[in-house]
Amino acid sequence: MKHQNKMLTEEDIQKNKTGFIIVQSITLIRIPLAITFAALLLALNDQGVRFVVSLLILLLIEATDLFDGPIARHFDLSSEYGATLDPYADSISRIIVYFAMALSGLVMMLLPLCMALRDITVAYSRIILAKKGFSVSAKKSGKIKATFQAIGGIAALLGPYYWNVIGKWSFYFLSWTLIIVTLLSSVEYVSSALKAFKKND
Repeated sequence: MKHQNKMLTEEDIQKNKTGFIIVQSITLIRIPLAITFAALLLALNDQGVRFVVSLLILLLIEATDLFDGPIARHFDLSSEYGATLDPYADSISRIIVYFAMALSGLVMMLLPLCMALRDITVAYSRIILAKKGFSVSAKKSGKIKATFQAIGGIAALLGPYYWNVIGKWSFYFLSWTLIIVTLLSSVEYVSSALKAFKKND
């Protein structure tokens, strides 16, 4: 599908510079929040305190992901700027979060590695789409993946509390479910990129 979001001009940005800065800041703040999450998850020894603090930061990260789009639309700043920046912030922040959880033994180390592989593949697919004049905004499969990863992060943090009740198999079930959903979400992007690559200008 061709560009659905308007391309903002410098004049558009200057007219609503405050709104533009707010929207981009809400998106980008996910990265320092993820770094803080990782640092505290790995540094705190008290399991209860670590869970509460980590959960609050994780919920804040997901809240910024949930509301940056509506805020952009409110300020009439929905554009390819946000369509490009949002998945970048998502990728970096979620890889940091899940890598920290893997180091803490909450998910398999293979999961953040697969997330990085998927995101690199999707990034190159987006490059092809952008060069061919197609939108680089998130696709349905990407949004489904994001939902699974958001819920999965909370489930992983809760792991130590339910592993002893239902068994450690749930650790592997959660990790493999997220791995499969993550990798499958790249198929739609790769398919779109291949079609765009073959399409004659």
